[in-house]
Amino acid sequence: MASEHGLASSLLGGNRPRSRNLFATSTSAILAVLLVLLAVFTKYTEKHQSDDDVQRFYTWYLHVAIMIFVGFGFLMTFLRHYSYSALGFNFFCSCIVILEALLVIGAVQQMWVKGHKKIWLDLPLMIDSAFCAGAAMITFGAILGKISPTQLTYLLVLEVPLYAINQHLVVDKLNTLDVGGSITIHAFGAYYGLAASMVLSISGSGADHHKNEASYTSDMTAMIGTIFLWLFWPSFNGALASDPAAIMPEAGGGQRQFFCVMNTILALLGAAIAAFASSAAFNGKFNMVHIQNATLAGGVAIGSAANLSFSPAGAVAVGVIAGILSTMGFRHLTPMLESRIGLRDTCGVHNLHGMPGLLGGLTAALVSVTSYGGNKGVMPAGHHQAVYQIFGILVTLGMAIGGGLLAATAVKTVTPAVHKLQAEHLFDDSMWWDEIEEEETAPSAL
Repeated sequence: MASEHGLASSLLGGNRPRSRNLFATSTSAILAVLLVLLAVFTKYTEKHQSDDDVQRFYTWYLHVAIMIFVGFGFLMTFLRHYSYSALGFNFFCSCIVILEALLVIGAVQQMWVKGHKKIWLDLPLMIDSAFCAGAAMITFGAILGKISPTQLTYLLVLEVPLYAINQHLVVDKLNTLDVGGSITIHAFGAYYGLAASMVLSISGSGADHHKNEASYTSDMTAMIGTIFLWLFWPSFNGALASDPAAIMPEAGGGQRQFFCVMNTILALLGAAIAAFASSAAFNGKFNMVHIQNATLAGGVAIGSAANLSFSPAGAVAVGVIAGILSTMGFRHLTPMLESRIGLRDTCGVHNLHGMPGLLGGLTAALVSVTSYGGNKGVMPAGHHQAVYQIFGILVTLGMAIGGGLLAATAVKTVTPAVHKLQAEHLFDDSMWWDEIEEEETAPSAL
């Protein structure tokens, strides 16, 4: 244990007089930069915010924040030796990303596009920044347990500008429908993380690692995350659907938000049923990994089309397809990709966020063709909307994969020490948390 403690101390930066803890130093520097930028470039919005506006948007923000901090956090506690890190790093990194995203997304939307000299902070921007944290936590899931806290911080800080630029290009420039973020949040976060995993994952960090496993207890805590995500997903997809700045006035804000909530609930119901059925069919028994993840795939897949008016049966069908696709991904695709190209995806984000995210973009393309008449008010590309959905998907894949490879290479270059880790040190809380080491080395009370 002493050697592991020494290695962890080295990876975090150590406590030498000339070289303080690298994690603390890096975080302090990032926070200082954010504070300066906030002081110089931000102000609270000067638009009157009625109590009703605050209550409405704060309620949506709270729901989204619960998904990020509780839902994603607990979902990643399935690793029996890495629950502290899953929850703790999810908490810490989400805070960093939200603060950074307020600046970066605000700068893109207000300073770059509108020519403002200041970033005006309001609750819709706060919700948008929480969405960015959602993409970052999806990225975290792909590399969970395989890199140091310092590397994770660097990787996610670099993700925010790419996320903001991609969101602007896809939604604002290409007019892609993506109210629930199937493309710009889920697919982007997943493929950025998967690309980073290809660069940062060391040999022996795959599914056969002896600590890359769950226990009965850790699977139960992960299901807490699943239930929270499943319950609050309609809020995630509908939070900004009624924002006057986010949709065309003639589209009808309240009605579009109604569609978001109803379509998402129906898709989630379909995905949950399909996940249980397909898990039993493919596996012989229910597999908890399938249930923790594939039951949520409907919420991802309906995201791009959530604010569109189409058949309720269609919403359920999208969820069913997503649930089956996700389960099949966990059962067959994940092991195949790891064995053939060395893609190590700890949480299976490709199956929950990647493929269902792409399905979501294609679903919106299909609905734009089959139900154009009832949705023309929210289709900026008119009859060509389906083509723009494809363009949005392709741009996102390029930005996410290319950006993930470049960012991970940069992180690997500036923090090489983590690659001296032995495989036995991965997926282990005792590398980063004092309490774990004390508990494991304490003499038995018996």
